[in-house]
Amino acid sequence: MHEHTQGTEDPQFSAQGLAEWSEHVEHVLRGIAHALNNRASAISAVIELTRDPEDDPEVTQSILATELERLTELSSVVRCIGMPRGGSEAFAPNDAVPEALTVLKLHAEQRERVIMIDAQGAPPTRVPRWMFVRALIALGATAAPDGDRAATTRLTVVEDGEWLVARAAGNGGACSRYAGELARAMGGGPLEGGGQCGFRIPTLASLRRREGR
Repeated sequence: MHEHTQGTEDPQFSAQGLAEWSEHVEHVLRGIAHALNNRASAISAVIELTRDPEDDPEVTQSILATELERLTELSSVVRCIGMPRGGSEAFAPNDAVPEALTVLKLHAEQRERVIMIDAQGAPPTRVPRWMFVRALIALGATAAPDGDRAATTRLTVVEDGEWLVARAAGNGGACSRYAGELARAMGGGPLEGGGQCGFRIPTLASLRRREGR
């Protein structure tokens, strides 16, 4: 996708919404700190290996390559939860899913849970990508089936008419206020009625129709 628009969005969030996101960031930072300690221990072990005359350089290089990949992943998470940047852009939702899952994997309160996001086949949208990723993170971290924090959480992202709908399947817990406020900033809103937990935003096709394109 190469369709972009300049960042004219000036989202307004409630104190409760911002507090929710701040709590998620705190938990992710705790996860990052834990992961960095693990990386430091692994690299220290590699240094010890290099001092062994019987060390196999190929094995050492393989371990270092793996640790570098993990550090790069941590860097991407920091960028994701840091200062928002960039305006609206067209992208396929499934391309943004790995970003959200990488952050959720480091969320200190989600270690006992499996969070799955299925956006395969979902049509493209055109919104600030950071908003969409954060909405998925907030929805996934907040929704808990029947209040069980150890249960599997499944999010689906599908087309519904002119909308792209993200929903927590079988949710029996709370729904993210922050995700709903992000959805409003993206031209949609939270799902309402019937105990639904999720949000909707316009598809790229519907945005183009509104623009007469």
